[in-house]
Amino acid sequence: MGRIRSSCVSAKNTLNQLHANDALLRVNRGQMYESMSTKLMARFNARADSNHLNVKDLMAVTQDYDTTLTKFRDDYKSYEEQLYAALNIDCSKEPVSFYDAIAIARTQRAQVHADVIKLHQYIDEYQAAFDAFTADFNKSNGAAN
Repeated sequence: MGRIRSSCVSAKNTLNQLHANDALLRVNRGQMYESMSTKLMARFNARADSNHLNVKDLMAVTQDYDTTLTKFRDDYKSYEEQLYAALNIDCSKEPVSFYDAIAIARTQRAQVHADVIKLHQYIDEYQAAFDAFTADFNKSNGAAN
């Protein structure tokens, strides 16, 4: 508790920088992840489906990706709110509450990181499903000609 009290100003400055950096990263990554879903996956799936091509594997991965993207948004919002709450605690007067709030924020930040890892796994899965789709499409078109 003594160390928290004595380094309160320094800790808050570091957390404020983390808060600002995380917000920027969240916006940039969030936009990139959203674009992957709406501008790439969903548009390709819809176009291929309208041409009566088999995109069930692509659609399944896209659905899992979108579910994880929603979880990422929700988890990030919870993390951001918790970090903001921790920053509003006077750590020189309430070191235990400050420590507990930071511990919760750290756990929530780890969950956001897990969501990011999962999103990247789904991007890789979509790539693999797309490669299989392309191979099947080329095989079908080669056999049709």
